[in-house]
Amino acid sequence: MNPSNPWFLAAFGGVIILYHLDLIISLLNLAQFAKPLPEAMRPLYDPDTLLRTQDYHRQSTQLDLAQATTQLAILLTFWLAGGFGWLHTWTTSLGWNAIATGTLALTLTTVATAFIALPFTLWQTFKIETAFGFNRTTPRTFILDQIKTLLLLAIIGLPLLALIIWLFETLPYAPAAAWLALTLFSLLMTWISPRFIMPLFLRFDPLPNGPLRDAIFALSHKLDFPVADVSIVDGSRRSSKANAFFAGFGKSKRIALYDTLVESHSQDELLAVLSHEIGHSKRGHVTRLLIIGLIESALLFAGLHFALQSPAFFAAFGISGTPVGLGFAVFSILYKPFSLLLSLPGLWLSRVHEFEADAFARSAMGSPTPLETALKRLSSDHLSHPAPHPLAVRLHYTHPPLLQRLAALQAGALS
Repeated sequence: MNPSNPWFLAAFGGVIILYHLDLIISLLNLAQFAKPLPEAMRPLYDPDTLLRTQDYHRQSTQLDLAQATTQLAILLTFWLAGGFGWLHTWTTSLGWNAIATGTLALTLTTVATAFIALPFTLWQTFKIETAFGFNRTTPRTFILDQIKTLLLLAIIGLPLLALIIWLFETLPYAPAAAWLALTLFSLLMTWISPRFIMPLFLRFDPLPNGPLRDAIFALSHKLDFPVADVSIVDGSRRSSKANAFFAGFGKSKRIALYDTLVESHSQDELLAVLSHEIGHSKRGHVTRLLIIGLIESALLFAGLHFALQSPAFFAAFGISGTPVGLGFAVFSILYKPFSLLLSLPGLWLSRVHEFEADAFARSAMGSPTPLETALKRLSSDHLSHPAPHPLAVRLHYTHPPLLQRLAALQAGALS
C-alpha cells in the first residue's frame, strides 16, 4: 500500500475524521446535560427522571464509543497488515468463478463485522436496556432472532448480492442495471415484508372490537385514509418501548400498534399518533423520501463503478487485480464518510416532515393537546434526550427535538 495513493488517503482520512466527528458529537450531546433544563421540559423530567436519562445516555454513549473504537482498531490493523490482500488470495485459491468468489468475500467481511458488533449488542440489550427497565428479550428470543436474520440474509440477500456482482462483472451499464434491480427489490420488499417477514419476529393479532377499533376506523374514514385492518403487535416481548407503523399500499394499508403503546396511552393520544402517521402519507412524505433514497443509491452505484475501474483503488487496500465482490466490501469503507454528507438533505427533509405531520395531526384532532401529551409521554418513558446538541440533531436526527415540536404545535394552534 502506497501512502501517497489518493484512494488510500481518502479512505484512511475519511474513517479517522468520521470517528472523531462522532466522538465530538457524542461528547457535546452528553455535555448538554450540564446545562439548565429548558423551562418547558421541567415538568417532564423531574430530578430523578433527569438523572436516569443522563445515566442512560452516558452508559449508551460509552458503549457506542467503545464499539466504534474497537471496530476502527480492528479495521485499521486488518487493513494495514494486508488482510484484504490475504482474503483475496485465499478466496481466489478455492477455484470458484468470479461471482461465487466475490459473494464469498463480501459475505465473510459482513459476517466478521456483525460478529465484532455482537458483544456490544448483547451488552446494550441485556445490561443497559435491562438496567433501565426497557429490555424484555429473553436469551432464547435473542438467539432465535439472530438465526432468523441470518437465514433471511442467506435466502434473500445472497441471491441479490450475486446478481449485482454479476451485473458489474458483465455489463458496461452495470450502475444503471444494479440501481434498477435494487429499486425493484426494495419495492417488492415493501409488499413482502409485512406479510411474510415481520410475522417471523412479531405476532400480529387483530385489534378486538370495541371503542378504540371503532374510533380508528372512524378517523381513517374522516381523513379519507382507507385501512384494511388494525393489529396489535407483541412488542412487549422484546422491549417496553412503544411504537406504531403502517404497512401496505392503497386500500390494503394496515395499522400496527405495539401493545406497549396501547397500554400506556389514552385513546385520544393513540388517535393523535395515528393521525401523525396518516399525515406522512397524505402529505406525500413517503414518496419524497423514496426519491431521495433512490438518488442516494444511484450516486452509490455510480461511485462504486468509478472505483472498480481503478487498479489504484484496489491497491489502496493491498489487493492485486480488480475483484468486484471484494471491491464492494472495501468501497463501503471509502463511501461511509461520504454517505454522511449525502444523508444530510434527507435528514433535514425528514425533520421538516415531522413538523408537517404534527400539524396534520393537530388539525385532524382539532387541538394540539392529544399529540403534545403523547409526545411528552413517549419522550419521558423512553428517556429521550431532553435537549440534544444542535450539531447532533443536524447530523443524525430524523426527528426534531421535542421542545421544537411542542413549540411548533402551540404556534400553529395560536395562528
